[in-house]
Amino acid sequence: MVASHRSATLDTWAIDSGASHNYCNNLGNFRQDSVTETNMIIRLGDKSQAQAIKKGAIHLSGVDIEAFFVPDYRISLLSVGQLDFYGYTTTFRSGICSIANTNGRIVLSAILKQGLYILSLDGSAHISEIRSLRTA
Repeated sequence: MVASHRSATLDTWAIDSGASHNYCNNLGNFRQDSVTETNMIIRLGDKSQAQAIKKGAIHLSGVDIEAFFVPDYRISLLSVGQLDFYGYTTTFRSGICSIANTNGRIVLSAILKQGLYILSLDGSAHISEIRSLRTA
């Protein structure tokens, strides 16, 4: 479960095919001039709830998104559906998720770690991890 006050990781993003929106747990990631108040209840798969209290724009290494601020989440979630809506292409292959812009250029990559595709915010997966995935 991603909602918890314990062991928050403010700079970890995961690609989520089940998320209807982008959710961020770090208010510092938002463009300050874009932040507005909101009060949205998010119902999670285990029947628990979390609350989004703000929303705004975020720039993630070549990807501009709108996200909700959910301080109770341990990690931030990047929605595959929202990426598609804004014209990005998401490809999953061999333990790597690649996100390409409308020109086909890969702008973000994520590596499968313990069942989650975790973003590499420098725009590329670490080459040593890719090699170990391919040889595994």
